[in-house]
Amino acid sequence: MKTLKTLILSATLLTSLEAMAQKNLGLESSPNFRELGGISVGNEYRIKEDMIYRSGSFSNLPDSDKEKFAETGINTVVDFRSEFEIKREPDDIPASLEANYVGSQIGEMDQKAMGQFMKVLNNDDFRTESLDSLMVEANKGFVTNISDYMPFFESLRRPDAVVLFHCSAGKDRTGLASSLFLHILGADWDTILADYMRSNEAVQKLDEDKLSMYGIPKDRAQYLMGVRPEYLEAAWTEIQREFGSVDAMLEKEFGIGEKEKAEIKAKYLTKI
Repeated sequence: MKTLKTLILSATLLTSLEAMAQKNLGLESSPNFRELGGISVGNEYRIKEDMIYRSGSFSNLPDSDKEKFAETGINTVVDFRSEFEIKREPDDIPASLEANYVGSQIGEMDQKAMGQFMKVLNNDDFRTESLDSLMVEANKGFVTNISDYMPFFESLRRPDAVVLFHCSAGKDRTGLASSLFLHILGADWDTILADYMRSNEAVQKLDEDKLSMYGIPKDRAQYLMGVRPEYLEAAWTEIQREFGSVDAMLEKEFGIGEKEKAEIKAKYLTKI
């Protein structure tokens, strides 16, 4: 049974989503491929369209998906995945885009952590609470390796860059990156969380066969591929604990202070 808090949160997120013009590109083989253009930032601004995109993996695209991808004008692809993931699902970037590929691996592939995930996922007495706990710790781990996001922020700041940033599912490493980008633009927490939770829209369209290569039971794939507010909250809380604030972290780790924020806003925002 849903609690009152959950119902209120769901209603708030639905309202926020309905206010967004953000669109999914409709790639059948990469259902979490969407642009951030159209998101309202405050009452006066929105993110420019055709400027910045986020996604999960996109390997072996059918021609119909390649055509949609090629129309985006993306010229910079930032990949947060490990070599292990890339080998299994290499990016299928349309040659016509002549896009610059930027590797930005977040942390190392921790075999011990992977073993913990597989143990939980294959347990006969599978409990979602156990998986939630692992996801919370994984998001804290992104903060431990926060400096690995440097190539992403460098790409964002290039004047002519039309950026796509992604990981395998497009929800965790990518979700944190998107939240920090939106914060730089001046988005409030409701807007940030609404964008984060949109990854759940892609779950129903997920090709669960892709997960079989990782040994993940299909009947548990939907829960694994979803997101919950506490995942992102854990990362932000860890940033605040480690650096004092998100702004302090952005300036210390990436050299993004008020001047740099203004430059990024000028590039990506337009008046409503």
